Amino acid sequence: MQKPGNLFTDTRSLVIVFTVLAHLTIDQLTKAWINNYPPGQEITRFGFIRIVHINNTGAAFGLFQGQNTVLAILAGTGLVVFLCLGFIIYRRLPYLVTKWNQIAYSLIIGGTTGNLIDRLRFGMVTDFIDPGFWPAFNAADAGISIGAVMLAISILRLALKEKSQ
Repeated sequence: MQKPGNLFTDTRSLVIVFTVLAHLTIDQLTKAWINNYPPGQEITRFGFIRIVHINNTGAAFGLFQGQNTVLAILAGTGLVVFLCLGFIIYRRLPYLVTKWNQIAYSLIIGGTTGNLIDRLRFGMVTDFIDPGFWPAFNAADAGISIGAVMLAISILRLALKEKSQ
Protein backbone atom coordinates (compact mmCIF):
# COMPACT_ATOMS: atom_id res chain seq x y z
CA MET A 1 0.00 0.00 0.00
CA GLN A 2 1.31 3.42 -0.85
CA LYS A 3 2.28 5.79 1.92
CA PRO A 4 -0.35 8.52 2.39
CA GLY A 5 0.46 11.98 1.15
CA ASN A 6 -0.67 15.18 2.76
CA LEU A 7 -3.87 14.49 4.70
CA PHE A 8 -5.57 17.59 3.34
CA THR A 9 -4.71 17.02 -0.34
CA ASP A 10 -4.87 13.21 -0.48
CA THR A 11 -7.99 12.28 -2.47
CA ARG A 12 -8.52 9.28 -0.17
CA SER A 13 -9.28 11.79 2.59
CA LEU A 14 -12.38 12.77 0.66
CA VAL A 15 -13.97 9.52 1.86
CA ILE A 16 -13.66 10.77 5.43
CA VAL A 17 -14.79 14.33 4.69
CA PHE A 18 -17.78 13.20 2.60
CA THR A 19 -18.90 10.55 5.10
CA VAL A 20 -18.61 12.88 8.10
CA LEU A 21 -20.53 15.65 6.32
CA ALA A 22 -23.20 13.27 5.00
CA HIS A 23 -23.72 11.65 8.39
CA LEU A 24 -23.74 14.97 10.22
CA THR A 25 -26.25 16.38 7.72
CA ILE A 26 -28.58 13.38 8.05
CA ASP A 27 -28.34 13.55 11.84
CA GLN A 28 -29.07 17.26 12.08
CA LEU A 29 -31.89 17.18 9.51
CA THR A 30 -33.66 14.28 11.22
CA LYS A 31 -33.36 15.98 14.61
CA ALA A 32 -34.65 19.27 13.16
CA TRP A 33 -37.64 17.42 11.73
CA ILE A 34 -38.38 15.62 15.02
CA ASN A 35 -38.06 18.88 16.97
CA ASN A 36 -41.17 20.14 15.14
CA TYR A 37 -43.16 17.81 17.39
CA PRO A 38 -43.63 18.18 21.14
CA PRO A 39 -41.53 15.90 23.39
CA GLY A 40 -43.21 12.56 23.99
CA GLN A 41 -45.34 12.66 20.84
CA GLU A 42 -45.31 9.51 18.74
CA ILE A 43 -45.02 10.49 15.08
CA THR A 44 -45.34 7.09 13.45
CA ARG A 45 -44.68 3.39 13.96
CA PHE A 46 -42.91 0.86 11.74
CA GLY A 47 -43.71 -2.53 13.21
CA PHE A 48 -42.22 -2.50 16.71
CA ILE A 49 -40.15 0.66 16.10
CA ARG A 50 -41.73 3.93 17.14
CA ILE A 51 -40.62 7.34 15.93
CA VAL A 52 -41.14 9.55 18.97
CA HIS A 53 -39.61 12.86 20.13
CA ILE A 54 -37.47 12.27 23.24
CA ASN A 55 -35.19 14.83 24.89
CA ASN A 56 -32.20 13.13 26.51
CA THR A 57 -30.15 15.18 28.99
CA GLY A 58 -27.98 12.16 29.76
CA ALA A 59 -25.72 9.74 27.95
CA ALA A 60 -26.41 6.43 26.22
CA PHE A 61 -29.09 4.27 27.86
CA GLY A 62 -30.32 7.32 29.79
CA LEU A 63 -27.33 7.24 32.15
CA PHE A 64 -26.10 10.43 33.86
CA GLN A 65 -29.30 12.44 33.35
CA GLY A 66 -28.83 16.18 33.83
CA GLN A 67 -25.05 16.03 33.37
CA ASN A 68 -24.97 17.84 30.01
CA THR A 69 -21.94 20.04 30.75
CA VAL A 70 -19.79 17.11 31.85
CA LEU A 71 -20.98 15.02 28.90
CA ALA A 72 -20.26 17.86 26.44
CA ILE A 73 -16.74 18.25 27.84
CA LEU A 74 -16.17 14.49 27.63
CA ALA A 75 -17.52 14.37 24.05
CA GLY A 76 -15.36 17.32 22.97
CA THR A 77 -12.25 15.86 24.60
CA GLY A 78 -12.98 12.43 23.14
CA LEU A 79 -13.45 13.93 19.70
CA VAL A 80 -10.08 15.74 19.88
CA VAL A 81 -8.32 12.56 21.10
CA PHE A 82 -10.00 10.48 18.39
CA LEU A 83 -8.97 12.97 15.69
CA CYS A 84 -5.37 13.02 16.95
CA LEU A 85 -5.33 9.23 16.97
CA GLY A 86 -6.62 9.29 13.39
CA PHE A 87 -3.81 11.58 12.27
CA ILE A 88 -1.23 9.33 13.94
CA ILE A 89 -2.69 6.22 12.32
CA TYR A 90 -2.86 7.98 8.95
CA ARG A 91 0.85 8.87 9.08
CA ARG A 92 2.42 5.93 10.91
CA LEU A 93 0.19 2.94 10.19
CA PRO A 94 -0.88 3.35 6.55
CA TYR A 95 -1.91 -0.33 6.32
CA LEU A 96 -4.85 0.57 8.59
CA VAL A 97 -6.05 3.28 6.18
CA THR A 98 -8.67 1.29 4.29
CA LYS A 99 -12.00 2.50 2.95
CA TRP A 100 -13.74 0.30 5.54
CA ASN A 101 -11.82 1.90 8.40
CA GLN A 102 -12.22 5.38 6.94
CA ILE A 103 -16.00 4.97 6.80
CA ALA A 104 -16.09 3.51 10.32
CA TYR A 105 -13.95 6.33 11.67
CA SER A 106 -16.07 8.92 9.85
CA LEU A 107 -19.32 7.55 11.26
CA ILE A 108 -17.92 7.86 14.77
CA ILE A 109 -16.67 11.40 14.16
CA GLY A 110 -19.91 12.50 12.49
CA GLY A 111 -22.08 10.98 15.20
CA THR A 112 -20.05 12.40 18.05
CA THR A 113 -20.05 15.81 16.41
CA GLY A 114 -23.82 15.67 15.83
CA ASN A 115 -24.58 14.90 19.47
CA LEU A 116 -22.03 17.46 20.66
CA ILE A 117 -23.74 20.13 18.53
CA ASP A 118 -27.05 19.26 20.22
CA ARG A 119 -25.52 19.42 23.69
CA LEU A 120 -23.96 22.81 23.01
CA ARG A 121 -27.04 24.30 21.28
CA PHE A 122 -29.89 22.83 23.31
CA GLY A 123 -28.38 21.39 26.49
CA MET A 124 -29.64 17.92 25.51
CA VAL A 125 -29.69 15.41 22.68
CA THR A 126 -32.80 14.65 20.65
CA ASP A 127 -33.54 10.93 20.33
CA PHE A 128 -36.37 9.59 18.22
CA ILE A 129 -35.91 5.94 17.23
CA ASP A 130 -37.54 3.82 19.94
CA PRO A 131 -37.52 0.07 19.34
CA GLY A 132 -39.13 -0.55 22.73
CA PHE A 133 -36.74 -3.30 23.83
CA TRP A 134 -33.73 -0.95 23.64
CA PRO A 135 -33.28 2.67 24.74
CA ALA A 136 -34.24 5.33 22.21
CA PHE A 137 -31.48 6.66 19.97
CA ASN A 138 -30.86 8.89 16.96
CA ALA A 139 -28.91 8.84 13.70
CA ALA A 140 -25.74 10.03 15.44
CA ASP A 141 -25.93 7.20 17.98
CA ALA A 142 -26.51 4.68 15.20
CA GLY A 143 -23.45 5.94 13.31
CA ILE A 144 -21.25 5.80 16.40
CA SER A 145 -22.38 2.24 17.13
CA ILE A 146 -22.02 1.04 13.54
CA GLY A 147 -18.59 2.68 13.23
CA ALA A 148 -17.40 1.09 16.48
CA VAL A 149 -18.55 -2.36 15.33
CA MET A 150 -16.84 -1.85 11.96
CA LEU A 151 -13.56 -0.91 13.69
CA ALA A 152 -13.85 -3.92 16.02
CA ILE A 153 -14.35 -6.22 13.02
CA SER A 154 -11.32 -4.65 11.33
CA ILE A 155 -9.15 -5.17 14.41
CA LEU A 156 -10.34 -8.78 14.75
CA ARG A 157 -9.59 -9.46 11.09
CA LEU A 158 -6.12 -7.97 11.48
CA ALA A 159 -5.47 -10.05 14.62
CA LEU A 160 -6.65 -13.26 12.93
CA LYS A 161 -4.56 -12.53 9.85
CA GLU A 162 -1.48 -11.91 11.99
CA LYS A 163 -2.11 -15.04 14.06
CA SER A 164 -2.35 -17.21 10.92
CA GLN A 165 1.01 -15.99 9.58
